This record gives sequence, structure tokens and C-alpha cells, in this order.
Amino acid sequence: MAHQRIAVVGAGPSGAAAAHTLSKQGHEVSVFERSEHIGGRTYSHRVGEEYVDTGAGFITNFYPRTLALADELGFAKALQELHRVTGLYRDGEVAELAITSALSFLRFPFLGKRDKWRMSRWTAALSLRRSRYDIALPETLLELDHRSIGDMARQDLNEAIYHTLIRPGIEPFWYFDCEEVSAALAEALTAHAAGAKFYAFKGGIDQICSSLLGALTVHKGAGVTDIELSEDKVTLSWTDAQGAQSASFDKVVIATSARVARELVKSERAEWLTTQQKAFLKSQRYAANVHICYRVPRFDPPAECNAIFPCGRDRAPLAALAFHRRKCTLPEDHPSELVSVYLSDPESLRVMDWDDERLATHGLDLGRAMFPRLPTQAEIFHISRRKEAIPVHEVGRYKEALAFQETQARHQGQVFFCGDYLATATIDGAISTGLKAAECLSG
Repeated sequence: MAHQRIAVVGAGPSGAAAAHTLSKQGHEVSVFERSEHIGGRTYSHRVGEEYVDTGAGFITNFYPRTLALADELGFAKALQELHRVTGLYRDGEVAELAITSALSFLRFPFLGKRDKWRMSRWTAALSLRRSRYDIALPETLLELDHRSIGDMARQDLNEAIYHTLIRPGIEPFWYFDCEEVSAALAEALTAHAAGAKFYAFKGGIDQICSSLLGALTVHKGAGVTDIELSEDKVTLSWTDAQGAQSASFDKVVIATSARVARELVKSERAEWLTTQQKAFLKSQRYAANVHICYRVPRFDPPAECNAIFPCGRDRAPLAALAFHRRKCTLPEDHPSELVSVYLSDPESLRVMDWDDERLATHGLDLGRAMFPRLPTQAEIFHISRRKEAIPVHEVGRYKEALAFQETQARHQGQVFFCGDYLATATIDGAISTGLKAAECLSG
């Protein structure tokens, strides 16, 4: 395909992957990001040597696209393996569970022998089929996309396993309710659990996007307000520090949330979008999240877990309490460390508009219930408020996402969409859609 002038809206993983690929193919790429930083929901907040990943905080060894880009661009050297020891909290007790340790699982006190045997058999059966499931490709998940995680757990396991292991393995990371989400997510993740390794990025996970966009110009603080199509051009309008601006491009990639994408193309009037695509963009829901990160006096001894998650039948307001000491490594004599509180979707929506001080006090109160060593007062390091934190992949959503992408590939028009809502809410899922959008555009 001949050299083209292309705009990419959004500098998160999907937009960064699309822009990087298109630039490598020889196109002139301009990236527009409404915030003042690169990374989207993978943004890492930094103060001196301290940092916190405000959204996704790790990748795994079954994120092949992310790891391939790490090798290609040289940011693999920033990877540090995480030895994930999780604490599960129930009725005033915290029980440790090392994610990939069979011995730790056998010693786990919240389940009996029969339940552990049942869980082990179920996990082993899925592990034998792991090659069939790519967490970033909806087409590989269709056979699993016919029931919710809750229904799957009740049918294949039981209520005790569901509330003790399955929900705490999903909801603290994605914030949504397992009753609302396709079982394809949980089953595909479980299929890859045996031998899974987890990696953080020294200095912040947004280095993925920064590395992908390193050779490109990114217009930060440039909020795109409108996209208009003519016969052979796309006019992009945006507002930045210089005021309202516009420019023409041959094509555009929209790497935003589904809601923003719908608003930018005025989907209700976009005749080039199919009825299915319009309905898909309109119906996409998101889980909200409030993330409060504190700087606290250094714990001595350190917390034994990477994070503590509530488990049990009730939906807890606190999704997770995370300790960043092992990720944000500082000198041993450093006087402080970072701790984060992540609120569940309903609790996040309830307190989203509270002021910082009230929100910080509330988060500490929730955290102290699970980890009494938290101080009653702590310095706020960073607060993230996201009404659209994670796309909700409802039952049947993977089938619809695949249909959307297939239509986009066939049409090969002027506007292309990418984002984790078109795959799975993981970094590798987002990158996958960016690579696909670039392939469609150049195809």
C-alpha cells in the first residue's frame, strides 16, 4: 500500500501498537492523546524514584504480543519477575496462597480436601486445552462464551470454590461482577495458570507505550472533538493549548473507549457503520474503579503478601489492597513504601465524587479492616478515578467483538477501531486489536 497520512487517536497500548506498526510500514503517523501523558489506563505515576502503576500492573508469560514487542524494542530488560503471594481475607483471617505453587494450594485453609481435588481436576482439564485459547483473540474463546463465570462455577465446581477462589481471582483485577461476565475469561486464564509467570516493569508499565511511540510525535493534551469523512479524506478536529485546530488525513485509527469512539464518529449517523457495529459500540459497558495510593512508613517486618483480596459470598467494597514494595524497589533504608487500595465497581461509583481527603480516609478504613498494620493516616501519593476502567465482557460479547473486527477487515474504509473492548481487557488484548487495525488499514 502507498504511503499514507494516518492519525491515531489514543496513546494507550492499542493505539501505540497500531501507530508503531503503521510507522514501520512507512506511513506518516500522528498520535493524539487528550491527557498529558502516554499510556492510557496503563499510565504510571512517578515522584522521584517512586512510582505506581495506576491501572494494569503486570504482564504474564502468556502475553506473546507484548513479549515480542519487548524483545523487538529492547524494553524486556525492564521486566522483573514477580513472585505472587496473595492473601485471601475471610472473617478476620488472612490465608496466603502462592498462585503457581501446588504445595501452597494444598495448605490453603479455606477449602476442604474434596474441593481442592475438584478444583485441581478442573484446572488440569483446562490446562490440557490451553493451546486452543488465546486470551487476546475472541475467535479462540467462542466455545467458552455461552455462560457467565458464576454459572460456570456452579455447574463445573461448586459455590464454595466459586466464592473462595474464582471470584477473588477475577474481581480484584477487573472490578466487575463475575455474574455479569463471560466464563471465557476465567476458563482461558485458568488454562494458562499452570506454569504462569508474572512480570512487572521497573519504573512503570507505561514504558510499553512509551517504547512503541518512542520514534513518533505524540500530541499530548490534544483532545479530539470530531472526525468528519469526505470522499477521500478524514478531517480531525482537536483542542489543545493553542486552541481549536484541525487537519486532514487519509485514514484514522480510533484507539479509545467504545463510548468515546461512538461520540467521535457520531455513530448514529455514520452510514458506513453496520447496524451490528453501531449496536456494539452503544451497548459496551465498563466497570468503574477508584484507586488510592498512599505513601506510608516502611513496614517492619514487610507485608508477607503482594496483595490481599476479600473472599466470601458478599460483594466487598474493597476489591484489593496491594503492597508495592517488591515492585518499586528502593534502598533498604528508605523510610517509606507505597500501598494501594482498589475499590470495587459499585463502591467506586458511590464515592467517585468525594474529595481527596475524604476518599483517602475511607480507603484506609477499608484497608485496615484486612490489614490492621496500615496507619490511621497516610500521605496521598496518587488517586485515580475512572468511570470507564475495564470493559465488561458479557456472555456473547466475544462473538460480537469478532463480528465487529471481521466487518472492519472486510470494509477497509477510512476509520478503524481498536481497544481492549474488542478483545479481552488485558494489555495483550489491547495490543492485539491495535495490530489488527494496522493490518486492516494496510491490507
